[in-house]
Amino acid sequence: MKLEKTVIWKWIGLFFGAMVVFTLLSRAVYQHGTAVVTAAAPSRGTVNHTVQITGKTVQNQELAVTTVGGLRVGSVCVNEGQQVSRGDVLAVLDLDYLDEAILTQQQNLKKQQLSVQDAWSQNASAQRQRENQQAQAAENYDSAVAQAETNLDRAQRNLDRAENALEDYYNGVTDGKAEEQALLLARQEAGAACDSAAAALEELERELDQAIADAIFQAEQATPEEPSDGAETDLPSAAELTQEQKQEIEAAVRAEFSDRLAGARENLDQARQTLSDADAALEEFYRQSSGEPLSEQALLDAVEQALDAYDDAVAALDTAKTTYGRAVHSANLPAGTSSSAQIGQITWEQMKLELEKLEALRQAEGKILSPTDGIVTRCNLQTGEKTTDTTAILLADLSQGCKFAGTATEDQSKYIGVGDLVTLRSGSGKSFRDLPVTTFSADESAGSYRLTVQLPAGSMTLGASMELSYTKKSQPYGCCVPLSALRLDERNQTYVLVVREAESVMGRQTQAEKVTVTVLEQNETMAAVAEGALGPQDQVIVSADRSVESGSRVRVE
Repeated sequence: MKLEKTVIWKWIGLFFGAMVVFTLLSRAVYQHGTAVVTAAAPSRGTVNHTVQITGKTVQNQELAVTTVGGLRVGSVCVNEGQQVSRGDVLAVLDLDYLDEAILTQQQNLKKQQLSVQDAWSQNASAQRQRENQQAQAAENYDSAVAQAETNLDRAQRNLDRAENALEDYYNGVTDGKAEEQALLLARQEAGAACDSAAAALEELERELDQAIADAIFQAEQATPEEPSDGAETDLPSAAELTQEQKQEIEAAVRAEFSDRLAGARENLDQARQTLSDADAALEEFYRQSSGEPLSEQALLDAVEQALDAYDDAVAALDTAKTTYGRAVHSANLPAGTSSSAQIGQITWEQMKLELEKLEALRQAEGKILSPTDGIVTRCNLQTGEKTTDTTAILLADLSQGCKFAGTATEDQSKYIGVGDLVTLRSGSGKSFRDLPVTTFSADESAGSYRLTVQLPAGSMTLGASMELSYTKKSQPYGCCVPLSALRLDERNQTYVLVVREAESVMGRQTQAEKVTVTVLEQNETMAAVAEGALGPQDQVIVSADRSVESGSRVRVE
């Protein structure tokens, strides 16, 4: 009986021992499947954004040093990056080449001066010719109208005599002396009118020939003669026109005289017709006088002829006024303006300024000097090469101070802009606080933004590296969590895991619970979320030693 009890207690001991072992093993397994996490409660605060930009000091102003183009460079005395003082020699030009350029410019200036003088002389000659043409046109008008009025007066007198002779016939007066005298006087006046019309036509033709000669002469003077090979001259000379050119000029002048010539020829034809009618009337009178006295029909014919001659004289007067008036109007039309003399004068003045620049360089012995204290940022001159009309040397003007220049990214541009007070620190330890951003511009090609900050005068040297820092503060938020606590689910919604207690077969245990949140603002370390989803007592999982999902067992470290 005692032995049995011993065996029973032995098995009971083994059973409870096994239970302890299994309990320890299960707890070890449970602890191994529980994630160790760190958690933090939501807090009030701000989500600040710090911008840090690295850049360099650059010049506020650059000066372009230029010189006359087309000159040969003798030597270049500076290199890019070299600091120079006001009056330092930057480069020296080739003096022999400079002397040749000055001599060439002087010769060209003299040629241009002669060309301008010729242009002014031609303008004056053209003005005098125009004035002469106006005076001649007025004189021709007066002469032609006076002659036509004289012919009209004669025709009026002949008509009066013919009408008087007809009236005497009707009154019984048969004395033929009056008729004879009238016909003789009419014939004399018709002859004088014919001679006058012929002389006027001859004078007009002489005027036409002279006008053609003058036009050809002026055209030859206006066309400079090409110099022969190897010949040099500063004086322009006239060129001989070709026969075709002369014919074109003659045709143009004849076209101008065509109306006047036509009027003069028409006057001569009318005068000849009047003379022929007068001769016929006188011949008829003598034929009639040798026999019977003039009949009524002869006297009526004489009146009719005299009336026709009068009408022709009236028409001739109107034609003379129209034809020669048109010539006067043409002569008084505004002449086409020629600006060749003024343009030549302007060119001469420009060439003179260019010569003065060359002479000033020669007086300076061809030296190109620095206009200010600065640093050479670019040199476009090469020894032995020719200068151009663009910038020869570019200088950073040290007298105007310097500024910080840096580049901000697209994200950084959201938090910094013109006027923001920033802090600058140099590599040597210098620090500048509360300096405003001066400029802020987008570089579309690079997708970045360039900003500058003006530095105190004389505080920094050019090319020094500096770092800009600026913190933009946000508004206060009631619920902020570390950025590492934010997660995204399969629907791309933001959520956090909160430590919560729950009942299980193993008793009460802590596990992770998903809470969806709305992010209001975030920076590199913190995020502000909308209030209501999280309470001040919630413990938000910030990190874990393994992957944690909603429902995972966790243990806060």
